[in-house]
Amino acid sequence: MNIRRIPGFIYHYKLHAILVLVTFIAVIILLHHWGFVCTNLEARRHVSSVCSSHEDGFAMGVLCKPLCSDHTINSLVCESLHSGKETVFSANWETTRIVFKAFRIKPVSEQYEALHWIDMDKKKHYPTEDEFEAMISDLVLSKLNITASKRLLERLSHLRMGHYETDIKQREFEMENVWLLLQENEYLISIVYESYDLFPHFIGTCGTFYAVEYVYPIENPTTLLALSDDINEWSKRLKLAIKIINYIDEIENNKIEKFYLCDVKINHFGTPIGDDTKLKFLDLDSVFPESIISRILSDNKDCDKHEDCDYFDCRSVCSVNKRCESPVMNDNLQIVCEKIFLGWTLSGTIIIPGLLMSRRTTGALAVLLRQCANPHGDTVHLPRAPVSRELRTRLYNMLIEMDKQYSNLQT
Repeated sequence: MNIRRIPGFIYHYKLHAILVLVTFIAVIILLHHWGFVCTNLEARRHVSSVCSSHEDGFAMGVLCKPLCSDHTINSLVCESLHSGKETVFSANWETTRIVFKAFRIKPVSEQYEALHWIDMDKKKHYPTEDEFEAMISDLVLSKLNITASKRLLERLSHLRMGHYETDIKQREFEMENVWLLLQENEYLISIVYESYDLFPHFIGTCGTFYAVEYVYPIENPTTLLALSDDINEWSKRLKLAIKIINYIDEIENNKIEKFYLCDVKINHFGTPIGDDTKLKFLDLDSVFPESIISRILSDNKDCDKHEDCDYFDCRSVCSVNKRCESPVMNDNLQIVCEKIFLGWTLSGTIIIPGLLMSRRTTGALAVLLRQCANPHGDTVHLPRAPVSRELRTRLYNMLIEMDKQYSNLQT
């Protein structure tokens, strides 16, 4: 059949259909590559791989037996929207829901210190126990700016608490697993700060996989319907906003050092199973103590504009010397007000309403939210200032009063 004889509109229709199909496939491939979508087959493939390593003696950890031989860990479900991870999937361990995450292969710019060295005969030489603990101590100081106690070093240097591997070869494999996992900011924070109950509880490991408690991500409110929020919906939004501010106060006023959340999204906050009164932050890859994020931002690298000195939502400034020399300038509440409470703005105009933008938003609340999202009223650059204590208090008190008002209307 001669395609030239096909009527013009059919020819163009087919061409457009092919273009749409190709575009759709390309988008799916990109979303899959970036980790925004995934399939349960991937979860099973990763489990099969780590279990194969476990059978060969290379993968170790308290979760290997229930995952690979007892099969008491089942019902694997791939979790999407985790673009920074190699893989993330949830599973049932008997009656407990847990989330598995994998060690992320680092780019060349983030390569870490090697665990062992290889001699001319290609023989691997591993550190002694004291040397290994010294390496871990240096890593903890570098990543979290704390001096690890002897008890913490023992906890971090072994995969199972209270279990000390006596077989030399098995201990070397264990060291390999431990050292890879310790490069993950999320793994390290989950263990070091597990007593603070700020982040998902650490469960255990198998090879380069580690598991934490399952926490329900906060669903993004239906912003397109924000103008028609009923009283119940608006009351829920107010309560959630108050919980987020309370959580920020917790991470900023802990006994060690103020934490910064440098990649803030509403679904990075979540509630533990069976306790919807408490919030936890789910994605710890970009959570840092203040001293560490300030060191990252003020690394003296070349810059042309302020944005060159940013780390996701944590912002600094480019100096007159065209260097990143300043510490972190904004704070957690500014980020939350800008990205969650207020919503997406363009040239000062709200395009997609945030959590607290609705037809029920009062003029006074809208003013406070704009001031909170942009404390210095910068119209040229992204906001780079912290929220003052006075503004923070006014916003919190207003939300508390509004919550009481709408709670009374519901009764």
